[in-house]
Amino acid sequence: MRGARIRRLVAAAAAATAAVATPAAAQPTWWAAVGGQAAVETSRLRDITGPEGGGLLAAGWRLLGLGPIRLGPEIEGSAGRLEADLGTRSDEVTVVRGRVGLRATWWGDEDDEPWLVPYARGGAVYRKDEGRFVDDDGVGWYAGAGVDARLAEHWWLGPFVTYEEVGLSVESRAVLFGLVLTFTY
Repeated sequence: MRGARIRRLVAAAAAATAAVATPAAAQPTWWAAVGGQAAVETSRLRDITGPEGGGLLAAGWRLLGLGPIRLGPEIEGSAGRLEADLGTRSDEVTVVRGRVGLRATWWGDEDDEPWLVPYARGGAVYRKDEGRFVDDDGVGWYAGAGVDARLAEHWWLGPFVTYEEVGLSVESRAVLFGLVLTFTY
C-alpha cells in the first residue's frame, strides 16, 4: 500500500515536471566559449598576491526549459599567472582551475531571438597553484553571473563576474571577471 502511494507520488511529480519542463529546442542547445579573465583575491592571500590574468575555455548544454529559463550543465577550464610576494622571495605562480556546474540562462519565449541573454551559474571548482616555491591545490565552490550580447546568428560576446571560495592551505576567496566570445549551435 505504501509503495503504491510513493509510486503515484513520483509519477505525479514527473508528470508535473514534464508539463513545465520542455527540451530547449527553439534556442541553441550547445555552446562553447573562449575568453580572458582577471582575478583578485579578497581573503588573506590578497596581502601576498597580485592580480591574476589568464584565459579560459568553457562549454555547456542547455538541457531543459522551465518557462523562459534554460538550465544545463557547464564545464570550464582556465589558466592564469600571478606574482606572489613570499617575504624574502617572490614567485611567479601558475593558477589552473577546473569548474563543473549548472547554468541558468534567461532566454524568453520559445520563439524569441533576444539580443541580450543574462545568465547565472554555480558549482564546484578545483584549483591548483604551482610555482618555484608554491605548490598547493584544493576544492571549493563558485557562483557568478554574466550577460551575452548577440553579434551574429551563432556568435555572442559578453562580460561575466564569478566569486569562488577554495580550500587551499590558506583559504582563497577570489572575484574573477572577464569577457568571453561564445559560439552556440
